[in-house]
Amino acid sequence: MHSLTLPLAGGLIALAAAVNVLAYALGRPNARGTGRMIPSLQRSTSAMLALAAWALVGLGSSGRAAAPYALWVSVGMSLSFVADLIMAEVIRVPSRVLGGMLVFGMAHLAYLAGFLSLGGALGLGAGPQMLGWAAAYIIIALVYWRLAVDTPRAPRALRLGALGYLALLASMAGVAWGVAGRAPQLWSLAAGALLFFLSDAILGNQIFRQNNWCGVGDVVWATYIVGQAGIVWSVYPALLMG
Repeated sequence: MHSLTLPLAGGLIALAAAVNVLAYALGRPNARGTGRMIPSLQRSTSAMLALAAWALVGLGSSGRAAAPYALWVSVGMSLSFVADLIMAEVIRVPSRVLGGMLVFGMAHLAYLAGFLSLGGALGLGAGPQMLGWAAAYIIIALVYWRLAVDTPRAPRALRLGALGYLALLASMAGVAWGVAGRAPQLWSLAAGALLFFLSDAILGNQIFRQNNWCGVGDVVWATYIVGQAGIVWSVYPALLMG
């Protein structure tokens, strides 16, 4: 592996963490009191994680068994950055929520492909443990959607979109736990997937049930960006294992 892989990717992740802290420290509470982070600084850290993921692809990963995993994670993180721009209305679409869910859904499919390819590279396969974790996450997501997200006030397309999105998100997180459960070196993958799941669960409650408690926006972003960082960082131990 190229000697610059770790310092470059790690430096970008560390920079993303520092910029997020700065965005919070220098920001001011918004009108609704849901957050105080500076939006432009927030979004820039998503781009930094995408660059960190591509650094791990480009700096010596070719020829390793886990190289496809590095590529899939880079695609997933890049799509997530695009989805962040849609949700922030930097990229304009007819419905930012549906558009964001669609692109984030594509990111989850990329992550899923990566997790499955990694499981194959490590000889884990789609065994009962992986299927069990995926089923558990999906059940939790469906129950949560019914109790904390779904509302008759929302258009039918949005309601069904949220249901499908949460099921896909849960599948991604469950498969991540299935892989990491048999490869403890990938603990950051399990933690990252869980935080990503929690972030979008809270966001769904906020958007559909209008549950705008104090600081909810900052909590959603913090769990999201730390979760994404965990997934991106998992590429490094995966490459070492593969």
